[in-house]
Amino acid sequence: MPSPTELHSLDAFLVEPETLLATFANLDGLIIDARSPEAYAAGHIPGAISVSTYDYFVPNTKPEGMRAFANQAAALYGAAGITLDTPLVVYDDDTGVRVARECWLLEYLGHRQVRLLHGGLNAWQQSGGPISTTASVSTPRQFEIQHSSSGFMAADSLVTELNHPKRVVIDVRDELEHDGLDHTACCERRGHVPGAVWIHWSAFLERGRFKSAEAIRALLHSRGIKDDDEIVPYCHRGARSANAYWALRLAGYPQVRNYIGSWHEWSARSELPLELGHRQNR
Repeated sequence: MPSPTELHSLDAFLVEPETLLATFANLDGLIIDARSPEAYAAGHIPGAISVSTYDYFVPNTKPEGMRAFANQAAALYGAAGITLDTPLVVYDDDTGVRVARECWLLEYLGHRQVRLLHGGLNAWQQSGGPISTTASVSTPRQFEIQHSSSGFMAADSLVTELNHPKRVVIDVRDELEHDGLDHTACCERRGHVPGAVWIHWSAFLERGRFKSAEAIRALLHSRGIKDDDEIVPYCHRGARSANAYWALRLAGYPQVRNYIGSWHEWSARSELPLELGHRQNR
């Protein structure tokens, strides 16, 4: 997978269902179904492997926490037959949060050839793609981690520069979560990162696909976010924020970092500041 600074290489990150269907018979690599095991069992792209780290929470974004998280994910990927050089096409029901988080994590671990099926299984079926209920397995391989930290943000780095004039933190959760009025059971505190701009993650999507670069840039401009700002999205577990991460990357923003620990970590660390109240522009 290309590094976040190599924006030209992102042209190949999205694969359209028609393209996958046309090359399906001679596909080099693996197709990864990032949905739940139950959804996979109900019907999936023929030959797809069920692999999902969606329920793996980051214990904390300190080095030791990220090592534990990375090792857990690498063990899962290796067991599924994935190596750093295995070409992958990853999908969800549509261009959802599960596939976005999986692709982000693979990039973070150093994978070099991951692609996202634009529109997901829904678009695949609409294009005439076949569906199977036969489970597929691969021969286990060794997944060697080669960290790529350019798209990663840690809580400690974020809190030390909350007022940085060229960094914008965006909260992509639901409005109640942002305002501290939710009832998320695993979060010890409610609210949002101080100064965060609220933009719901779905605002970057349209009919199960990413919006155009022009539409995404217009949305950010309306919230006072400039083209050369560093943007740090976060949510609860780093999945909705991963979706925003890819949308922003694909729109051409050169500096985007996913705060993967997100509110699950931030709320648990009492030394980290928070705010309550309504959304704000920058």
